[in-house]
Parts: sequence; structure tokens; C-alpha cells
Amino acid sequence: MKLEEQLRRTLRLKGHAQSTEKSYVTRYRQFINFVKTKKQRYVHPAELDHKEVENFLSYLANDKKVSPATQRSALSALKFLYEDVLNIELSGLTFARAPKRAKLPVVLSFGETRKLLDLFTGTSRLQSELMYGCGLRISDCLKLRIKDIEFESKTIQINHSKGSKSRLLMLPNSVVPRLQEQLEVARTMFQSMREYGGQVSMPEALGFKAPSWAESWDWFWVFPANQDSKHPRSKALRRFHIGREKYCREFKRAKQSCQISKAIVPHTWRHSRTNQ
Repeated sequence: MKLEEQLRRTLRLKGHAQSTEKSYVTRYRQFINFVKTKKQRYVHPAELDHKEVENFLSYLANDKKVSPATQRSALSALKFLYEDVLNIELSGLTFARAPKRAKLPVVLSFGETRKLLDLFTGTSRLQSELMYGCGLRISDCLKLRIKDIEFESKTIQINHSKGSKSRLLMLPNSVVPRLQEQLEVARTMFQSMREYGGQVSMPEALGFKAPSWAESWDWFWVFPANQDSKHPRSKALRRFHIGREKYCREFKRAKQSCQISKAIVPHTWRHSRTNQ
């Protein structure tokens, strides 16, 4: 088995997310190519000493000018490769640290927020209100499941967000009617899916431990895709949440119509809420 496949297999066995797998494999390839360029040949990581790892991390900071987060990601990927796949300890590394760059987030004024919000309709309007009203990232918004919404206590549970963090947020009264309407749309899609025996995509660990939950309403998406698609790992047909592409197109259109000159993106909703 090739080393990259060993890396993928170990990540999956340990229950890491698909996004983590994609990131770690990318960093692994960068490291292999870096060493290959220097040595003029492929060298298995087990044959290298820690100096090559330090050189690669310093190269990212000094030559590629990456952010501290990108450098940390590369370090985490290589530590996993060496310690979890190759069983080689990787500690005591000394390398150039990527400098922190002071950067204030772009925020919208209250007037700009209202003007921009009014340009959204339907599902994209609800998603915008949730991101702004609850301070959600777009990924957190799209990954909401039915079980995460509690109307009685007016709360939203965010699970395994960035940094594997979970948190409980207050649900604004203003979004409740629109959110209830969306859940009725989702229920219709859920019932249609169940008629042909379809299943919702689940976190891999839970998919093995509690396979019946993939057929439950509680685990269905608040914003489901219109049809099933192949799971990137198992290749089984599953129902996923809608992708971010559609919302990003709507956001770009609204920004242009609003003629806001600021460099705003969907994440700006989250920063604007904390600023007002």
C-alpha cells in the first residue's frame, strides 16, 4: 500500500473529517515534492531526519509567506504522518515561525446590513438571517440538522465547528417563522427520500455505531440537497446538505446590487453581528 493511501486509511480509522483528510494529504504532497526537488529523487519520509521537516516548515514561512494557521496545519499533518502512520516520534522541532499579520475583520454598518439583507429572498434570506443573527459560519449554517433546532428554548446547537468546538446559541425570534417554514420543506423532502429507502449522510463514526439514525428525521438536514449523491469515501448514495456555491452566487449578486465597496464575503455576517 502506498504511503498516501496509508495516510488516508489511518485518518479514516481515527475518525477524522473529510476536510482534515484533504488538508493533510495536500500538506503531505507538498512535503514530498519539497524534498524531491532538493534531493532530485523521491525519498520515503521514514528515511529522512527531522531536519528536512524543519526545513520544509521554514520554507513555508520564509519563501511561501504562508499564514501561521497554514504552517500549523502543515505541522499537524506531518506529525500525524510520522507519529500515527510511521510510528516515528516527531518532537523538538526548530523552524522559522510564520509571522502573525494584524488584520481587522471587515464589518457592515447596521444600515448596510439591513440594505444587504433585503436583497435576499427565500432560503438564502433565511440563511443570511441565521448567519447574522446567530453569528454562524456558512459551513455551520449549511450543516444544521433538525435535532440542532430547539424552538421551545429558542436555541441552536452547533456541533463540531471550526476547531472541533460545539456551542449553544440563542435563536432570534425574528427567524423562527421562516425557519419553521423551511423545516416543513425539509420534512417533505425527507418523506420523499424515505419512500425509496434513502439515507442521510452521517458522521462516519456514528454511521457505524448507529446506522439506523441515517433514516431518522432528527438527523435530516435543515437545508437538504434536492437529490442524493455519492459519498466521497464509501461511494454509497446518501443525502447531503446543499453546497455553499448557490449561496455564494446569491451573496455576490446582492453585494453588486447593493454597491458596497467593502471586501465582504458570507463570513462578514458573523463579524458584523459582533460589531453592532
